Amino acid sequence: MNKATLTKFIANTTGVSQPEAKRQLEQILASIRQALEEGETLYLPQFGTFELRYHLPRQVRNPKTGELMEVSGFNQPSFKPAPALKQLVAG
Repeated sequence: MNKATLTKFIANTTGVSQPEAKRQLEQILASIRQALEEGETLYLPQFGTFELRYHLPRQVRNPKTGELMEVSGFNQPSFKPAPALKQLVAG
């Protein structure tokens, strides 16, 4: 399912127009992005948790030259599904 299909699904199940469903979906996604940008953890019961995970700085080797390089630490968005969602998907 892609964003357009999800928008149509929301419109059909909620009875709103597709443009309105698209605006609602965009607002939800913007809220998730903003929460992550501010370093917040977003917990949605029965669905899961959106959070940032920090990856430590590390040294890597350039395969071409063999030179050691430092890769700085970074935050990466992560999603951890709730047990209810895992159980639903696992069948």
